[in-house]
Amino acid sequence: MNIGIIEPYSDGFIEVVPEGEGSDYWHIAAIHINGKAFCPSPKLYRSEKIALAKAAQIYDWIAENEQEISDWGAYCEKLQLILWYQPKAS
Repeated sequence: MNIGIIEPYSDGFIEVVPEGEGSDYWHIAAIHINGKAFCPSPKLYRSEKIALAKAAQIYDWIAENEQEISDWGAYCEKLQLILWYQPKAS
């Protein structure tokens, strides 16, 4: 049973998970950067490798545009997705 992958990236990490048990499709669970977690709009990717590559692109965009991200998140026109800010539970 594959429950997903957490991979270090730059100063944070990225999380991808399979669509379901035995599925070849993956989605990005979260991008963690500077102690914050961001969840992109749901989208399925054909492989773990493709999902990790897309997550890395999203991480890089967040790193370059963090000052433009509001309390709820942001729309990334370049990657055509919405990033939702996921606050830490207290």
